[in-house]
Amino acid sequence: MAELVKDLVCGMEIDPETAAGKSEHQGTTYYFCADGCKTDFDADPAKYIGGGAAAATAEPATPSAEPAAAAPAGGAAAPATEPPTAGEEPATSGGSEKRWWEFWK
Repeated sequence: MAELVKDLVCGMEIDPETAAGKSEHQGTTYYFCADGCKTDFDADPAKYIGGGAAAATAEPATPSAEPAAAAPAGGAAAPATEPPTAGEEPATSGGSEKRWWEFWK
């Protein structure tokens, strides 16, 4: 097994020998876990390598001080909500669904 590299789109660590896709950009090879990640990278490489993230190459890259940002699966992340304070009822959609903090009671 080769040294693992990071898919810059989703952040997954993968083996370059079994990667689902790879792209060359400015003389560097980038590897991807899935065709969708490769497609996203190919559409806008600067979005994934322009922020100072470490390159996902077959050769070990110098790590960046900041981790690469990964988009959450399924789109934008929902904003976090805080549980209500004592005696306060949160606004709901009127349904009987549980709020996230009620699952751990």
